[in-house]
Order: sequence, then C-alpha cells, then structure tokens
Amino acid sequence: MRLVTFGPPGGEELGALVDDARVVPLRPLLRRAGIPAREATEVLAVWQSVSPLLAGVPDEETLPLAAVRLGPPVPRPGKVVAIGFNYADHADGVLPRAPGEPVVFLKPPETVSGPHEPIVRPPETGQLDYELELGVVVGRAGRRIRREDAHRHVAGYVMANDVTARDVALGAGLEHPLQLQIARGKGFPTFCPLGPWLSTPDEFDADRPLRLRLSVNGELRQDGSTDRMLVDVPGLIASVSATMELRPGDLLLTGTPAGCGFQLDPPRYLSAGDRVDSEITGLGRMSLVVRDETPA
Repeated sequence: MRLVTFGPPGGEELGALVDDARVVPLRPLLRRAGIPAREATEVLAVWQSVSPLLAGVPDEETLPLAAVRLGPPVPRPGKVVAIGFNYADHADGVLPRAPGEPVVFLKPPETVSGPHEPIVRPPETGQLDYELELGVVVGRAGRRIRREDAHRHVAGYVMANDVTARDVALGAGLEHPLQLQIARGKGFPTFCPLGPWLSTPDEFDADRPLRLRLSVNGELRQDGSTDRMLVDVPGLIASVSATMELRPGDLLLTGTPAGCGFQLDPPRYLSAGDRVDSEITGLGRMSLVVRDETPA
C-alpha cells in the first residue's frame, strides 16, 4: 500500500492511494473500525486490521489526487538519521578512501517538507546543493538489531532529498574536522523533502536495484542505483542501531550517488527559481522549486 498525508501544512490527514488518481481518507475508516491510530507509523503497526478496510471503498469516499495538497508521508519523524558517503562515487574527491563504517549524522525533524513544497534557500549560503536518497521509515523499535532481522523493523520506504548548504557545513574546512558545521549546513527548514508517498514492504521490494534520477531545470544531474551502495539497508539498520535505539517513525536516509552540484566542474549550486525533479523506482516523483527565504 502507498500511504500519503494530505491537507494544509501542519494539519495533514492520513490517506491511502488506491490507484494513481484517488486518495482514500483513512480517518473515517479508522473511526468506524474503532482503531485509534493517527500517525502513519501507528497505522502501519496495525496494518493487518487496516488493510481490509480499503477493500471496496466507494468512489464517493475518495478524493481526486489532483485536488489535494500532499504533505510529507511522515510529517513528524522522531529523528532523521542520515548516512554520508554510502556510494563510492559520491565520496570520490572528498575522502581519501571509502569509510570503513557508515558515516552517521542527524538532521532536525523540522527539516521535513512535502514533495511539491519549495526548497527555501537561507541567506547564509551561496552553495545550496541536492542529494537524492532512498529513505527508510522505522516501524518497530530496536537496539543492536541483527542484519537478518532488519526487515522486521521497516515500516516502509520513501523518496528523500538531503538538501545541504555546502559552505555552511564545511565551517572552517576539512582540515579542521572538529569545526565542521554539519548540523547547521543540513538543518535549515525544508532541507528534507519527502514523498510523494510511503510504500509498505508488502508491495515494495527494496532488495532489487532501484534507480535514482535527479534533474535541475531539465538537466540530468544524478543517475544512480541502490545496488551501488557500499552498505545496504539491512547493514545500515544494524550499524546505526548499534549506536542508538531506532524507534517507530524514525527516518533513515541511506546516502546519495554521484552528481551533486559540488562534484561538477565547475561546481553548480541551486539558485532561486531552479526546479529540482527527482524519481526513484516505485516511489513516485518529487518536483521542488527553489526560492529565497523572505526576510522577517
């Protein structure tokens, strides 16, 4: 099943896509069935009870997809755990060699935005960059999760963009690693667009190679495949959970392939008015326009 949120920012409701054109609001179905779940991860935790409710929903209880605003499928993740340099071609020219263990950093949950919202460029950066990534949503808590058990902790998969202000993130530069500003450079509002839907594992095979494609103003910039990840999804879950407990609703970003703006010759960063379109096999498309932050 493909889960979405729809409605005004901050007031999104849960829905399910029954086809490519219709959304079933889940609140009435859950209320009639006496199921108290409100968040996507709560629904997924009782999915065996929710799934049958979608069979035979009449058209009058659905909404046209084209008529609603889609929000992020997980509007309020507990934490956003991101992985750096998980594709060797992304690390080329930045690191002397591929890291032995996945590089882990955190993004504030407030960076999350919808699949067609603007990317807001703050005045602090002149090097705004994109990173298309496969996102994994945690559905079951765990610490020191074994690789062979990792799939049991996955609620679903989603497309994500780990937007980065490169100049802010570098701080004093790579020669002063303790002065890097990763949290600042990746932590501005709208720096983690998600969507358009969350695909549940029962219909989404994350073990097959998934193609990731991102273009800027129609020019293809990133074109990679998840079979080129240095550490796959089960390995990432095992590695991250060795350090921190993963909880339902947490979002894990799995790294980006080559083609980011800083890797081009000369580097090419995002400016106001640029359109960033992206897609991942089976996870739909996002279309985002960059705009400058409006002074308060």
